[in-house]
Amino acid sequence: MNAPLPPTLRRHLVLKAVCGVLSVGVGVGVGVGGVSGCLFSPAIEDDGYVECASDAECDPGRSCNLAVNLCAPPPWNDPGFAERQQINVTNPSARDLSPGTAVPILIALDGGDLNLDNVSADARFTDFIEDDGRWEVRGVFRDLFADRFVVWAPLVRPLPAGATDALVWLEQGTEAGTPTVLESPATTFALFDDLNAFPDDEVETDEIFIVAPGAATPLIGEGKVTVGDNVKVVWKQELLPPISLTFKARVNGLNCEEVFLGLTGGADVGFTLPSAGFFIDENLSTIAEVAPVEEANPTAFSPARIFSEQPNALHRFTIEVDGGAFRMLVDDVVFDEKSDLRPPYADDTPLFATVQVGGACSVDVETMWVSTLPIQRPTVNVEAPVLFNRTF
Repeated sequence: MNAPLPPTLRRHLVLKAVCGVLSVGVGVGVGVGGVSGCLFSPAIEDDGYVECASDAECDPGRSCNLAVNLCAPPPWNDPGFAERQQINVTNPSARDLSPGTAVPILIALDGGDLNLDNVSADARFTDFIEDDGRWEVRGVFRDLFADRFVVWAPLVRPLPAGATDALVWLEQGTEAGTPTVLESPATTFALFDDLNAFPDDEVETDEIFIVAPGAATPLIGEGKVTVGDNVKVVWKQELLPPISLTFKARVNGLNCEEVFLGLTGGADVGFTLPSAGFFIDENLSTIAEVAPVEEANPTAFSPARIFSEQPNALHRFTIEVDGGAFRMLVDDVVFDEKSDLRPPYADDTPLFATVQVGGACSVDVETMWVSTLPIQRPTVNVEAPVLFNRTF
């Protein structure tokens, strides 16, 4: 497309015109009209300006400016932000990813996609809408740990299998330095619930939750729901594989007989297959158990073990199913996984987020979210930062 020339590229072209230099690179041109001497023309390939005849020849996040036949990054969004970084996403799976699929970006002191020390308090996330030539601030969800955080950003465009595209741009470096990030978890995920509005009456007719009859009812308040003995809570929204479901939850007590956090096939009082999730027993002895089809016997693929050395601690329990594969994680660390389930989970069989408790213990659920991520997750690559008003 013929996008406006960014200031950096216009500056380069002026230098080339003054020098009469036709090639790209650093060098001295021949004097024109008897005038000797020339300005230096810096190399511009490192800024993404490479020769092209169409957008297809450009790297992600860049388009072909046919006025000069060079690939160009989008124009600067807001001069109030002194720095930006393009964050790309690659889909290594065999599945095409749909717009809206939430992709995690790890920001940590060690081993993250971005270093925590390099992200300012005023950071925000944006996207360039190439068809309209405009920028949008993107809503994200930040999952905060003690030593790191994960930014979940939804895809704006489809991402075919094997393809790479710009996911978002990180913008930061304002004069005020105050927070500017747009938190919008409800538009980030296929399903999100912060448990701030759990119904306290007439739950049978609620559009979001189903509470199976039991000896007690859930306790609601302070941004969480407490599921106690003989209570089952099901989120009504149908979820089709691939699914990545996370419960931010706390297991209270050690005398559990049957605590389940995961996915089931329905909202009946009993346990409905197919299923996939954590089964927690006495002393927090835990197994990852799956049943891909309704007729299957639930199977544990490794011995029971303790998921935490700290009773009553808050954890993230993640359950992922994708065809013949499942993976379960606690605080982003793999608890159990298998990649060749036979039979597999069917893409057209709905599953439901479920918490069920039996025994003298309870589960506090503070937040839950779902992304349509495949088991083979997208990978994130962060380009080098670019500063506004660069000089040469």
